[in-house]
Amino acid sequence: MKILQVAPYFLPYMGGQEIYINNLSKHLVAMGHEVHIITSNYPKSKYYEEIDGITVERNDVEFRPLRNPISKGFFNIKELANDFDIIQTHNLFAFSSWMASYYKKKFDYPLILTDHGKLKFGLWYKDFFVHIYSRTIAKEILYKTDYITVLSDFQRKRLSSICPNSSHKINVIPNAIDTDLFNELDKKSSRTNYNSFNFLYVGQMIKRKGLTWLINALKVVIKSETDVKLILVGDGVDIDYYKKLVEELDLNNHVEFLGRINNKSELVKIYKNADVFVLPSLSEGLPTVILEAFYFGLPVISTNLEGIKEYFGNYAFLVPPRDSLSLAGAMIYLCKDDHLEEAKKLSKKFINLIETKYSWNVVVAKYENAYNKILSNDNDK
Repeated sequence: MKILQVAPYFLPYMGGQEIYINNLSKHLVAMGHEVHIITSNYPKSKYYEEIDGITVERNDVEFRPLRNPISKGFFNIKELANDFDIIQTHNLFAFSSWMASYYKKKFDYPLILTDHGKLKFGLWYKDFFVHIYSRTIAKEILYKTDYITVLSDFQRKRLSSICPNSSHKINVIPNAIDTDLFNELDKKSSRTNYNSFNFLYVGQMIKRKGLTWLINALKVVIKSETDVKLILVGDGVDIDYYKKLVEELDLNNHVEFLGRINNKSELVKIYKNADVFVLPSLSEGLPTVILEAFYFGLPVISTNLEGIKEYFGNYAFLVPPRDSLSLAGAMIYLCKDDHLEEAKKLSKKFINLIETKYSWNVVVAKYENAYNKILSNDNDK
């Protein structure tokens, strides 16, 4: 099967969505399928290359309103369409998905959309724009698409409310991690005993991730727990803002910015040397980083967003978004040895679920079934 993946961003741009697309494509290639990705060339990289058997075509970006890359290259979808059996587009809020759905009407190719979660910026004027977009362009995209996948039942209900006529096309396929790779790397890595108690965040350094409240929470935590550190892994447009905030709060001795970690072996070491994982986001689907943290037995503190509650409500410590005091309370609670041990037991219970539901070996098979279903319906026309 020849599959065209349409994505606003791809590697070397690093985020949960890009990791998802890479893992899906890599596992599809391993199953014998041909995968071609059309995406934006942001940040600047090779225009055309092959990665793990995946053909990647990047196009120049004219501008990026609300971090949404607008590229003339996405108009090429109409020329590529006839060369592929399936076109899969990612992110309901992307210009690239709009183009894929626009040409769908004219060329009538099989089209699947994967929505990666609710978009929320945390600024009223940007979120108002998202609301208007949802009721107009997003509704049109959903209506034209043959098959829609979402990461959670909450997302399914949300998209159904936007376009009720498309509710029958919306299916839940969860996020996943590469358990084979992590299992291999886990065996080669060991934990180092540090004097400090380490809280870990892995993700983009952007305001939507809620790091402002995490850093402010740490200021509260160190008043009672002095030997703590916050390890921040990732890069992003707001990293300088967060470095300045750490300095203003006099937290330089308690916060370590490790930047972006591309080496999976190094990332495994970081997970294994952390004590608690924290994700204070304002908006998420089904975060890969929470699955990874649970895989390595870490207790997890996160915000009680709908998708996170759906999957992790019985295993993670959930607090309201934008609430530094509640977040600090959960962090202080887990600094106690007995509380930490109880939390680790919850995390270990989730590991079996990862192997049976949230590994890429399981999820890629669901996508292959979805493609076959779309093609079967297309042939029945």
